Amino acid sequence: MDYAIGFLLLLGVLVFIHELGHFLVAKACGIRVETFSIGMGKKILKFQKGETEYTISILPLGGYVKLTGQDPREEIPAELESKSYRSKAIWQRAAVILAGPAFNAVLAFLVLTGLFLNGVPSLAPVFARILPGSPAAEAGFRPGDRVLSIQTPDGETHRIRERSDLEEIVGKSTGRDLVFQVERDLPGSTAKGAAEVRYSPETGEERDSVTSVVSRRGIVAGAEAQALAPVVYVTDGSWAATRQVATGVYIDQIRVGAGVPVKVNTFEELAEVWSAAASETVGSSEGRVEISGRKIVAETSPNGDAAKSDKSPEPEAVTYTLAWTKASEAMPRTLEAAGLRPAELALIEVRPDSPAAKLGLQAGDLLLTLNDEKIRSFFWFRDSIQRLASEGQELKISWLRKGQTVESVIKPENVSVKDPLTEASRKQFQIGAYFMAVQAPPAVIDVRADGLLEASAMGYRKAVSLTNSMLGSFYHLAKGDISPKTLGGPLLIGKIAGESFRQGWVPFFRMMAFISLNLFLLNLFPIPVLDGGHLVLLAFEAIRRKPVSIKVIEAWTTVGFFLLMGLVVVVSFNDLSRLGLFRFFNL
Repeated sequence: MDYAIGFLLLLGVLVFIHELGHFLVAKACGIRVETFSIGMGKKILKFQKGETEYTISILPLGGYVKLTGQDPREEIPAELESKSYRSKAIWQRAAVILAGPAFNAVLAFLVLTGLFLNGVPSLAPVFARILPGSPAAEAGFRPGDRVLSIQTPDGETHRIRERSDLEEIVGKSTGRDLVFQVERDLPGSTAKGAAEVRYSPETGEERDSVTSVVSRRGIVAGAEAQALAPVVYVTDGSWAATRQVATGVYIDQIRVGAGVPVKVNTFEELAEVWSAAASETVGSSEGRVEISGRKIVAETSPNGDAAKSDKSPEPEAVTYTLAWTKASEAMPRTLEAAGLRPAELALIEVRPDSPAAKLGLQAGDLLLTLNDEKIRSFFWFRDSIQRLASEGQELKISWLRKGQTVESVIKPENVSVKDPLTEASRKQFQIGAYFMAVQAPPAVIDVRADGLLEASAMGYRKAVSLTNSMLGSFYHLAKGDISPKTLGGPLLIGKIAGESFRQGWVPFFRMMAFISLNLFLLNLFPIPVLDGGHLVLLAFEAIRRKPVSIKVIEAWTTVGFFLLMGLVVVVSFNDLSRLGLFRFFNL
């Protein structure tokens, strides 16, 4: 029921606003409006007011405003000719056509403004993880730094409120000397402090948070947006292993003795809590530490680009009691000393006949180094493989197996893989191993304006930013960076509308603003039948200084009809494929 309500409410508002734009501007230009309809097909509700019939039709997939004289073949009584669409100046007819998309853009701006007044949950502009020895670390960034503002070389200061603000400024500032104002935790305190970090973004590959396309742009090298999850790899024969702790446990909390459980969200927090717990138990002849969490197998594709959810079992809740009865067996001071390491580079599967399989890598192995350099993170390892292999360099890796370190040379294969988000195929170097790379949940903040004026400015900037991202999506779609399989029709819109409606009004209105901007852009495309197609005909009329012939209009409309029907077939096929209908028929 939520899906039906969300779908009807979303499309109803968007269609009404679009057609209202056409209607109001037509009225302002003195054009007679015969019908104002929400929906298509058979009329299920109608009433007459003045010269206009207002209707609701059975198919909620669009709407229309019928203007007297818009069809050039229509015969109009002489007394109505002055109020016909075709009797008006080109600029007036263009204004009527533009009004529909423009009202969708205005709606998106108003919705976004209202959301910023209310407060919008957004990804925080935080560098959750700074890799040791990386350019980001050398510049002075620390894990957990939240960027407050960035000053560019021209002296302009950009306030950074959410992750997309940070990505936008850094992405277009390769090689420019930027000054980052950051907020960070003070050592040994719960208070926050401020710091200034100078850094020139490097060129690297990063996935756009809106378009999902991986592209080359400015990045803070060595800074990762998400922290490492507290998932552990247990070394054979270690203190933790002798107490039956298993590899692949996502630790949620630690409790020392009968104390209060302490929750952990990242591997770094786990290390700090463990160290503090060890300090409490120094010299104790007996004691216990209880760790609780979920035993998981988090699977990703070779080098981490696609989830393998079809193989991932349900997480199993586990609790381990790590006890000792003499001081010499007390809990070690660090996680590594206890035999607990980050599990992000632990292998959970090796594809048969892959380079990893030929090398002899096995599930349970933990990668340690690449070309004698300690592997800093899973993403660093993935990106390094791409860089080194594309340069033709030899790749030497070492790994841990049953407490022993093994080393050998591996040659990645260059294979075509399908991007899980864009569904486009691209070439990538892979070794054929699946890793236990799990990221902690990203930091989320509530972005709220101080007043209506600021909310309006934020709404405008967000609308422009989303519009630019959508234009980028269309560009990448044309280039093949995004597969047509990602396009969706009414079923997908209904699914998205229903899910956002279930989540609450804020997600629902965010989706409304996003789709309203989509309608704004799509309707302006120079495609026959759409508003942009009508503008093309008006442009020809303005250039030729006489109306376009009926034959040209009919041909133009016919082309548009078939293009539109082709698009309908594609998006409907995609929608049905997502529902698994074709798998049912073995298609």
